[in-house]
Formats: sequence, C-alpha cells, structure tokens
Amino acid sequence: MNKLAIAVAVVIAAGVGGMGYVNHAASKQVRAEIDKQLALVNEQTGAVITYADVSASMISNSVTVTDLLVKDPTGERMANIDSIVVTGYEADKLPPSSSVNINHFQFDDGFIAQFPAETNLMLASASYDLHSALDYDEASGDSELVIDVSANDIVSIHLDMGLSNTNQLMAVSLAAQQQARTQPLTEQQLFEQQMKIMEAMFEIEPRYLNIVLNNQGELEALLESELSKQGMSLEQMQMMVEQQLQQAPVTDEVAQAMGGFAKGLNSFSLSASLPKGQNMMEVNEQMMMLMGQPQQQAKLINLEVNGD
Repeated sequence: MNKLAIAVAVVIAAGVGGMGYVNHAASKQVRAEIDKQLALVNEQTGAVITYADVSASMISNSVTVTDLLVKDPTGERMANIDSIVVTGYEADKLPPSSSVNINHFQFDDGFIAQFPAETNLMLASASYDLHSALDYDEASGDSELVIDVSANDIVSIHLDMGLSNTNQLMAVSLAAQQQARTQPLTEQQLFEQQMKIMEAMFEIEPRYLNIVLNNQGELEALLESELSKQGMSLEQMQMMVEQQLQQAPVTDEVAQAMGGFAKGLNSFSLSASLPKGQNMMEVNEQMMMLMGQPQQQAKLINLEVNGD
C-alpha cells in the first residue's frame, strides 16, 4: 500500500543527492532536480506528481517537500502526502546516516472506490506515516536499518535490524541509484540490477532483529471486519489460535506470547540475535537441522517474544 509513497521518497532522495545540496544547493536548484526526476517517473509510469513547495536546509542536511498530489495518467487523483523529509543523502557516496519521513500518506476516496470488493476499507482509507533510517559504517561494513510504519488509529509496526558485511550491497545500491537518476531503465537493466542486489544480499550477515507491533486503537475492529468476511467471530479466531498453538512446534514462551496477543490485541514484540559470522543461508541451514527442536532453535537465535 505504501509502494507509491516510497517511490516518491526515493525520487526526492535522488534529487537531493544529485544536487549535492549539503554544500551549495539552494531550494531552487533542488526543485529543478526533483522536477527532473518526477518527469522521469511520469515517463515511466504515466503518473503525475505535483507538490506545493520545496525547502532545503544546509544546516540539517535535509530537504522537505510539502503537499504532494499523485494523479493517474488520466488526471484522476490517486493519493496525497502532507510532506516528505529526506535527510543525509549525498550524490557520490552512501552517507553514514540517512532517513526518509513520509507524513500522512492517504489514498483518495475516488481511487479507493476502484479497489477490489474484498479490499479492507479501514486500511485503504487510513492515513499512513512512514519513517525509515539507515546507519552505515563503511569501514566495518556494518549497517543498521530502522523502519516505522503507522496506519494511524489502527496499528503501528516497528522494525530494526543490524547487519554485517553489507559493503557489496551498499555499493550495488549506490550504483543503481546513480543509474536511475540519469534516464529511465530498460527491463534488461532492471533485471541486471535485481540480480546484483540478490547476489549481494547472499553475503549479508544478519546480527539482530527487533519487531514490535502496537494497537493504535482500532486493531480489534480491523480484525473483526476481516473475520466477518470469513463467517468467523473474534472469539472463534481466538479459540482457533489457542488450539493450533497447542499443536504447533514452538516453545511454551512463544505459545504464551502469541496466545496473549490473540486475546489482548494490545502489543506483540519479538527480538533475536543471530550467530556472528554467518550469512542468512547458513543460519537457515542450522535452523533446518534443528527442525522439531523448538527450544534449541530459540536458543540458537536467542529468541525472545512477548504478547498481551
């Protein structure tokens, strides 16, 4: 649901980096570069993206774009965004710290009316806030990624993960960003980029992962609306979860946390720290070898879960 908003943020990030605004870019220059990138989006997708204002701050190394409006190729409104704030992007290298904040992304009512009948209208009509931040240490190859997504008044999700051996991935990502700034990519170029990114991801060593889900007020109503489509009540779902957990190959702690969240629908958290010096494939292999031994699997990744 947030793909379009994220795409807009990436375009603006590219404009910021392309102008090297940290040292010398004025808002007028940044606006010109963003307009160039939005023209490429229009050429590639047909979508028309407009905005009210752009402001660049050399002190905070950031650019703010306000009141964005997204229209489809026929000129019909699709979505609007109150503001996007991009911080820390540079033209020719990956900065040690960068972030994107998308504030109040919301689909237009007319666009929602075109969604399939099975679409959940609570989620479709909600406003969304997105925060993403990346810290990268080129010397060590370590990175930390933080993502916060909030469907306002419904649910929020926080994710942060630590990764090692990310230099190759960062280099490939930077090259892809620079290539995308100059001209629309062909299908072949996109395929080649995807292959390079996949190869780089195989080298990554996951270090830790934290996930937190919080009810923002209307999560229960959201679940009830979805369950009603299947002819099921919330109480029936909770009973089904309890029964399945009794048979599931999970630790008692995991079962208690998941069962507690199914009943309370307040919050759920998960944290794990993985063996050092192993990529994801190697960790998966060890987890497969411990299949049927949930306690040993949990011990391997130092798994902790809580739910209420």
